[in-house]
Amino acid sequence: MPDLPNILFLVLDSLRTDRVSCYGHDRDTTPTLDAFGTDATRYTNAYTPAPWTLPTHTSLFTGLFPSEHGITNAFPDSNLRLSSEIPTLAEKLRDDGYRTAGFSNNPWVGKTSGLDRGFEDYVEWNLEIGAETTPEIHDRTDRLVSRFHSWVGHAARQPVYILKRPFFTDSLTRRATSWIEATADSQPWFCFMNLMEAHSPYFPRKWAFRELGLETPGPVEPRILNTKLLAYVMGKADLDPETRERVMEFYDASLRYQDRKVAEILDSLRANDAYDDTLIVICSDHGKTLGGFDRSESPPHYLRDINTRVPLLVKAPGQEDGDVVDKPTELVSTHEYALDGAAKPLHEYQPAPDHALFEDHIPHTGRQSPDDGVTYWRGLGTADGKFVRSDTGERFLFEGLGFEERTVDGVAESELAEALSARVGRLERIEISEDGNRMNDLEDDVQAQLEDLGYMK
Repeated sequence: MPDLPNILFLVLDSLRTDRVSCYGHDRDTTPTLDAFGTDATRYTNAYTPAPWTLPTHTSLFTGLFPSEHGITNAFPDSNLRLSSEIPTLAEKLRDDGYRTAGFSNNPWVGKTSGLDRGFEDYVEWNLEIGAETTPEIHDRTDRLVSRFHSWVGHAARQPVYILKRPFFTDSLTRRATSWIEATADSQPWFCFMNLMEAHSPYFPRKWAFRELGLETPGPVEPRILNTKLLAYVMGKADLDPETRERVMEFYDASLRYQDRKVAEILDSLRANDAYDDTLIVICSDHGKTLGGFDRSESPPHYLRDINTRVPLLVKAPGQEDGDVVDKPTELVSTHEYALDGAAKPLHEYQPAPDHALFEDHIPHTGRQSPDDGVTYWRGLGTADGKFVRSDTGERFLFEGLGFEERTVDGVAESELAEALSARVGRLERIEISEDGNRMNDLEDDVQAQLEDLGYMK
């Protein structure tokens, strides 16, 4: 094992724990992840730092919780992006001698938020080549697409869908595997990927439905289903039980397709004799309720277990045997874990062994400034429940996991309430200069895509 291991960090955006087959789902949605788990450590109680994309990725890249790095909400006129004064994981690894590359399906994860810093090669959500030091990973078509990336972004909008999601995922996966091959003799390297097949809208391949024994959709059904789903996400309509059931079938088929892309990436490591010497982290940034909870209830559905507890599989360099860890584990700890070269087990990089901290600042996004309308929620997750409280005085104690999670009495006496106060008291907001977090105006295609993904109204 080299002193500095290669690092593959793969975020499967919006992947729900209960829909992953190695976490107990009755459909065989993720055979690649299942097989990977035989070599890796599977964490059954991993908690995201925040239940949506932007603050979570910022935490993964900085090792800080949202209230520390300041990226808690994303309103177009609030100039929020990661301060240039806070170094990213890619910058730190690059300075340590790593080759660095990033491939992102999500508009929040890239130049829009400043999370592309430190990457020598970077491909944005719309296939724009944002940074380039390894030109051989891009073909002539890639460069043409990059040149007209704004057109490509608009071509992916609802309800037109000239370009569907797999077009982007296929391209990013091909270039990531090409980059791994091109840098095989340049150890150490760090490769980050965000894949969004688990995030609506859903356009899985027909073979994925067939492999799961599901009804194959016709040419019109995906458009109709995704239009209904977007209306639900935007709070304009509810999902009836029949529609929700079909949405979950599309979701599962999307996971099956995405799982094949994961297989291509892992196979490229094996083909280049890098699999054994690479630290591999595969996780989700948050879950997705998809109509499973009343959107008007309190606490908000974002804070429910289905959103805050995420899949996490980690293979340390040289690891050959699989393991299962039930201890509550903070996803944010992967930052220090990667920088430390996996010197000790991941769950030992957090302050407490029996609970994990998470936060949410609601609303997440919008067209206007949050002003004083943001409610701050914080919570501690355990192996069998959680405690959450808001800055407005609401407090809830839960037991159970997934959709079996229920509120229980005893909030005032809960030891978790005291533990949460102690954890929150140790969080320190990073002080930055006045211009340290300026966000450029969102480009038209970026804002349009964020609207279609349900991030902005």
